Amino acid sequence: MGSPSIYAQIVPRLRYLKSTLISPDKIRELSPQLIDIYASLRETKYKTVSETKNVQDAEREIMKRFYSAVDEISRYTPKEAVNLTLAFAREDEINDSLLILRSMAEGKEVDKSNLTSLIWSQSSLSKILAEPDSLAGIQRYLEMSLKYKHIYNVLKDAYAYYNELKDSSVITWYSLSATSNLYYNSFSDLNTTDKGYVSKTLCPIIEGKIALGLIQASLLKIPIRIIEVSFNKINACNISWNKISYIYERESSDPIALATSLRDHFKYVKIEGKKEDEIMNSIRKSSNLSAKRNSEAVFQSYPFSPSLISAALILLKQEVNNIKTIVSSAYLNLNKDEYEQLLTI
Repeated sequence: MGSPSIYAQIVPRLRYLKSTLISPDKIRELSPQLIDIYASLRETKYKTVSETKNVQDAEREIMKRFYSAVDEISRYTPKEAVNLTLAFAREDEINDSLLILRSMAEGKEVDKSNLTSLIWSQSSLSKILAEPDSLAGIQRYLEMSLKYKHIYNVLKDAYAYYNELKDSSVITWYSLSATSNLYYNSFSDLNTTDKGYVSKTLCPIIEGKIALGLIQASLLKIPIRIIEVSFNKINACNISWNKISYIYERESSDPIALATSLRDHFKYVKIEGKKEDEIMNSIRKSSNLSAKRNSEAVFQSYPFSPSLISAALILLKQEVNNIKTIVSSAYLNLNKDEYEQLLTI
């Protein structure tokens, strides 16, 4: 179990971070009108968002608050939990790096304005893109990423699957596997007790990504061999890969039947609905809500544990995603009923 002496500096900061989170009631009260949303955000740590003039700048300001928190926490995090802390920002890096690879595979120009991870001060992806001609071609892009193994290994595998299946959709599908493994690896080296506590916060997220990965793989006709290579390194969360592999191989031709057969094989995720989009929405929603409940519970238990780090960053990232959803919905003129179902509250 984590030592009070090595966690003494970080615990007060994590508790303060939690105290600054916007309550679910306040989130619900936010008006769909942009002017009212900005007025409310001026009273929070997101006050700079109210000075923006478009949705891209608003989202960048929101993400700046998140990355600033990751940087602050990482400065005081014990060495054993640094990868756990950085994983919450590296998830965005991995997603962005795969978006770049897909754009290049499809012969499209890379739009850097949509890559929010580039504003993170510790971004490896920004260093890759700063290299001359880093986007001149896929091989050059892979070569420039070699220094940063958490990005290179993901790109290498995704590109191999793209070459085999000849479908660029597999590149962004692979982000579900890559980020699942990122979170698993971030706590796999902790001692048994700490690993158990951290897994309670992260397993709902990992389960959600795996469940979504299986349903999307069925839609993309991805063979079981790639599923197994991509996901079965995750030796956590009581997931039985033998059973899941058997179910996928048997039901992969029918996403609805696959979803039905998978329902009892995840602890934290609910797989419900009669249509593919309903099923995937239920997975996302239940995964986020389970992670939220488990993270809030951590703050009521033993404080000198790396689980407090994962809990705080899960709650912060969910808040950030909620604020981004509300602001972007205002720009799209969505009403409250339309965007509320997208929130984690």
